[in-house]
Amino acid sequence: MNSIHQISLIGKTKEEIIEELGDGFNFYPDNLWDYELGKNWWGTKKVLFLLFEDKKVKKKTIRKVYGKVPKISIF
Repeated sequence: MNSIHQISLIGKTKEEIIEELGDGFNFYPDNLWDYELGKNWWGTKKVLFLLFEDKKVKKKTIRKVYGKVPKISIF
């Protein structure tokens, strides 16, 4: 399986993202989706954020988050 860094997600639709990464816990109509990629023993999470515009991924970023994953625009 390819690393998430190697997979091109820009320009893909929500259906293609679900096929590639699974449902996660994302509300389908939201424009900001997140996927937890990993977690260390301190509880710091590595999270992939996807921003959709016109039903396609416009931006992606990976951030380290401690605690609850924010549902605000991080771009």
